[in-house]
Amino acid sequence: MKFDDAAGALGRGGVLILSTDTLPGIHCRADNQQAVLKVVGIKGRDAGKPLLLLAGSLQQALSMCGPLAPFQLDHCRACWPGPFSLILPAGDLLAPRVSCGLGTVAIRVPAEENIRRLISAVGVPLVSTSVNLQDEPPIADVNSAWDQFNSLVDGVWTSAREFPAEGVPSALVDLCTEPPRILREGPLVFPCCG
Repeated sequence: MKFDDAAGALGRGGVLILSTDTLPGIHCRADNQQAVLKVVGIKGRDAGKPLLLLAGSLQQALSMCGPLAPFQLDHCRACWPGPFSLILPAGDLLAPRVSCGLGTVAIRVPAEENIRRLISAVGVPLVSTSVNLQDEPPIADVNSAWDQFNSLVDGVWTSAREFPAEGVPSALVDLCTEPPRILREGPLVFPCCG
């Protein structure tokens, strides 16, 4: 799928498999409840388990958040773009299923420029979840993800610059506590600001 086709499909509420700088994922607009519920259905995701967002920029990420403390904003600036999913206070623009009523949202700004360009072209952050059924290991390459899930999604887009499929998800760091709490280690070491 070409860049413009992928941006258009996502903009209209489609669900796509996209390559990222960590693992390939299933993606849709974060503000489209119907598309978010389709992603949840494809995964068989537990009802109370929130979803991660990918944003095209720091500014776009912050549009999905509530007010941030200075230390939270400092970590966002230091960690993004990069393989850090940061849990922050949720804003009002999310589809309700994204945060599951927890009042927080996990967001990442990917290191890969082309995926950031795609998200920016859509105009809103994307829900991003690994390509696998709930409680199964994530699929580490786009071709295998497409082979297994192509009948359930609206297409696949891969960046012109492919990253090696190392099977390492992003770090997950809770910035709603001080000091921050690392919930999952990633490919780079946190803290990223010192």
